[in-house]
Amino acid sequence: MRFNGLSVFLCLLVVTTFGTHTIQSFPTGIGSLGDNGCTCHGGFSNATQPTIIGLPDAFEENVSYNFTLVAGSDKEYNEGEVQAGFRILASKGTVIPANETRIQYLDEGWTHTEEGNQYRHWNITWKAPSDNTTTVDFILYANVVNGNGHSDGDMWNAIGYTVPGTQYEGPVETIDPAEQLNSSQYTILYGGLIVLVIFLYYALK
Repeated sequence: MRFNGLSVFLCLLVVTTFGTHTIQSFPTGIGSLGDNGCTCHGGFSNATQPTIIGLPDAFEENVSYNFTLVAGSDKEYNEGEVQAGFRILASKGTVIPANETRIQYLDEGWTHTEEGNQYRHWNITWKAPSDNTTTVDFILYANVVNGNGHSDGDMWNAIGYTVPGTQYEGPVETIDPAEQLNSSQYTILYGGLIVLVIFLYYALK
């Protein structure tokens, strides 16, 4: 029994140690797992530059705005091959994809489809909420890949925007997804270590 417990402990240790760098491939889109930023291909890198083009300085209530989501990169672009993926979260308002064969709704956010990952930009329409006395947070995760079927050389990044309504009064603090990712990863790591210590105690007792 001690051997079996120790074996399980060692397996858990490996999983926890590398848990904050989990690499999974999602050619058909990424759901809420992507909100932690640790399940995209490859690693975090400023070599990938996510951008939302078309954001207003301030939004009017119930007005629709056309956005272009961009996964910027210096990597060579080969048309017709796998290029990139994304996930966008909007705290308020309604997102409408310009092309439903390239963009889909998944786990409270919007992401690429299998066809959509052949591009590095995607068009959406965002309809502002009816309350323009508040702010709206947007988080865009973008992942640029090299198309070799493996995670090596694939790099992701994230950017946050906070857009106030035209009648909003108060400070505007732009959301920083990098801080959220670090906090989430540390929580997972420390929680896993606590579980491992408890498990080790009983396994070796």
